[in-house]
Amino acid sequence: MLSVIPILTPPTWMVVVSAYMINPSLDPIFLSILGASAATGGRLILFQFSSIGRRFIDETRKSSLDRLKKYLEKTKYGYFVGTMIFALTPLPSNMLFISYGIMKARSIGIIAGFWIGRFIAYLLMINLSNYFFKSFNDLFKNDITFTILVDITGIIMTLLIIFINWDILISQHKLVFIKPKNFFSKQRN
Repeated sequence: MLSVIPILTPPTWMVVVSAYMINPSLDPIFLSILGASAATGGRLILFQFSSIGRRFIDETRKSSLDRLKKYLEKTKYGYFVGTMIFALTPLPSNMLFISYGIMKARSIGIIAGFWIGRFIAYLLMINLSNYFFKSFNDLFKNDITFTILVDITGIIMTLLIIFINWDILISQHKLVFIKPKNFFSKQRN
């Protein structure tokens, strides 16, 4: 259930690594499969719910996001590679799936890329946990500050995805933002 809640929850990798540190007899591959599957399942639920947000954005924003969607769909492995690379990083993936939901993206590459990326990341983190767990434990010990900073970073990333004018970026290779006043429309389509 942690993977469904978009903010203020511990990342799945922390749960997986903690389970391994509590019981080192657990199989790291099994834990990685379990963690990647739980993270993917939770993100898919979040993805479905966030698609509701599309009705609250104006036509300019929808058009821009549709352009990004078409670009990713026509690129042979666009969703797969992009999502897998993102899943390999410690960045909060919940905001990526909220963005995909708002875009109404549909691709098995999203699921496959995320699952493979998270499986690799979790397996790596479990195997490195013996070396780094004490420092991770000290970093996250009863401190919500890090969680809040990670969540704020994710929210900013989502807003950037929503406010970038993808039509211009893809066709003219110029970074242009759609003004926030155009983000919410008074008309509901």
